[in-house]
Amino acid sequence: MKKLLSVIALLTVVSFAVNAQGLKSKKGENYLPEKGDWSIGFNMDGVFSYVGNTFNGTSNNSAPSVDFLSNTTFVGKIYTSDKTATRYTANLGISSDKAGDVSTSSFDITAGYGKEWRKGKTRLQGFYGADALISAASSSSKNGSTTLYKSGMALGVGVNGFLGAEYFIFPKISLGAQYNYGIGFISQAKGEGTGPTESSSEFALGGVGVNGGSINVNLHF
Repeated sequence: MKKLLSVIALLTVVSFAVNAQGLKSKKGENYLPEKGDWSIGFNMDGVFSYVGNTFNGTSNNSAPSVDFLSNTTFVGKIYTSDKTATRYTANLGISSDKAGDVSTSSFDITAGYGKEWRKGKTRLQGFYGADALISAASSSSKNGSTTLYKSGMALGVGVNGFLGAEYFIFPKISLGAQYNYGIGFISQAKGEGTGPTESSSEFALGGVGVNGGSINVNLHF
C-alpha cells in the first residue's frame, strides 16, 4: 500500500510540474485512450528493483524481467467508451525440470473478465473496477516411470477489485500503480503418492500479488 501511495503522489507532482497538460501532443496525437482503443499492461516492479539495487550497492543486480499485471497474468482491455473498458485476463504457466531420474512438472491456467471505470480530465487518470477469475493448477513428480507424487487438480474462483492511478507520459503510453484486493475460493482434489494427498479447500480474502500492488506501464492502440 505504501508503494502505491508513493507512486500516486509522484504522479500527482509530475502532473503539476509538466507544462504540457494539454490532451494532445504537438503532432495532434491524443494522450488519453478513446472508445475503440485496445490496451495491454506490464508489471514494472522488477525494473524499479533493479535500478534501486544498482544505486544502493545491493548484490542482487541481475537484469530485470518484465512480468504481466495481476500476479504474472496478462491483462488486455478494450475501451467501450472514453471512460470505461472491458478487461480480459489470461495466464498459462508450464514448468518442467529433471535431475537424474527424477522429473517434476506443473501447470496453472487463469482466465478472467472484468470492467474498468476511469476518472480525470488531465493526463493524470484514476481508475477502479473488478475482475471475475477462474483458475486450475496441478503438479507431479516421477522417478523414471514411477510416480512419486501427483497432486489433485486445484480449482479456484474469485473476484478481484482494483484501484489505481496512471499518468500519460507519452500519447497512449502511461505509467501508473494499482492496488488489488479480492476474495477467492480454492478446492484441491485428493492427490497420489508422498506429500499432502488429502483433498482440501481454502477461502482467502486480501491483496492479490506481491503486497497486493504493482507498478505498471500500459500501452494503448
